[in-house]
Amino acid sequence: MPLFEYTYIDGSGQSGRGQMEAASSDELASSLQRQGYVITSMTERTSKASAKGRGAIKRKLKGKMGEDDLVLFARQLSTLLESGVTLLRSFNILLKQIESKPLYLVLERIKSDIEAGLSLKDAVAKHPKVFSKFWVNIIEAGEASGQLPSTLAQLAGYLEASGAFKRKVISALMYPVILATVSGGAILVFVMKIIPVFTGIFKGFDLELPAITKMVVGLSDVLTKYFLFMAIGTGAFVFAFKQYLKTETGKWQFDSFLLKVPIIGDLILNMSVERFSTGLSTLIKSGCPILLALDIVARAVGNKPIEKALDSIKESVRAGKTISEQMEKTAIFPPMVVQMISVGEETGQLAKMLEKISTYYAEIVNELVTRLTTVFEPILLVLMGGIIGFLVIAMFLPIFKLTDIGSK
Repeated sequence: MPLFEYTYIDGSGQSGRGQMEAASSDELASSLQRQGYVITSMTERTSKASAKGRGAIKRKLKGKMGEDDLVLFARQLSTLLESGVTLLRSFNILLKQIESKPLYLVLERIKSDIEAGLSLKDAVAKHPKVFSKFWVNIIEAGEASGQLPSTLAQLAGYLEASGAFKRKVISALMYPVILATVSGGAILVFVMKIIPVFTGIFKGFDLELPAITKMVVGLSDVLTKYFLFMAIGTGAFVFAFKQYLKTETGKWQFDSFLLKVPIIGDLILNMSVERFSTGLSTLIKSGCPILLALDIVARAVGNKPIEKALDSIKESVRAGKTISEQMEKTAIFPPMVVQMISVGEETGQLAKMLEKISTYYAEIVNELVTRLTTVFEPILLVLMGGIIGFLVIAMFLPIFKLTDIGSK
């Protein structure tokens, strides 16, 4: 803890000087005032013990920051503020518990900005790489309404649900990806390492190779000779494609194409609906204005055509119309979503209705991903087995031919 030096006047009017370690100057001042002292000055000093302690803490901090670190920060800050702890003291407490070095450094700067007179919203907004616009507007709504602890709790709940949903989808897709990678690697090794061995054997015989064997041998020769160039070309293509996706036109065209792909398009749309309904529900419950909330969730859905549809809905609401009216005109959102939002607007329970939509579509996406992986795994196994079987047959056909010649 920091070491403070202070001067005081006691109950008899005598002045004095002392020093003490405390979590903060506010905590020390409150403690001394309860003892009947009037503090006339206070200066923070750094003791060797406290410096070593802080150094030990910093050495233990991890170098990365994940979503779980932000969820924990939001949850703990909400709990502290709900308990009546002041904002600055809450940051002092949290800084001792943060395990992520990047987050620790950011929170230190936020704390300094708050001490300088900035609001929490303005201090957080200075770090857009860590705290998104969603964070900033949730905090602004909480400060404006005087309900910062509850809005931070809602934010933590949203982040937890979003993180759990994302992990569930990634977990379901992990096995097929690993299976495809391992199978592809095995086929590449067979073509580049094993087939050349067979090719050397065949060259020792005056033998006309079957057509499929010639094709496989030719493929092996090309891969072996030009693998480095092909790898560089593939890397350059991937890099160029990523740069293309960073452009407005590229992102729009690719997202539009994905929405039209069977099954994949349905999955993306359902995921976007879940993200939209969860985010909008959280923002509305926190007291965020509806136009600003629509603008935030439009940027969060991750698909340009759907983002454009939400922008048109926002402009329609600005003109005095309901969300469901324009949502139906976009012809993107499922009819059930439009009807549920319409009911929510009519009954004044839009946030609750959005929560139900979010829950329903989270289940739909989870079931769809599970089905896809269940179907994809055997298809992938059959495909990879067929490729390897074809390669093996192509290599053994000449051997069978040699056996027939030898028997004659």
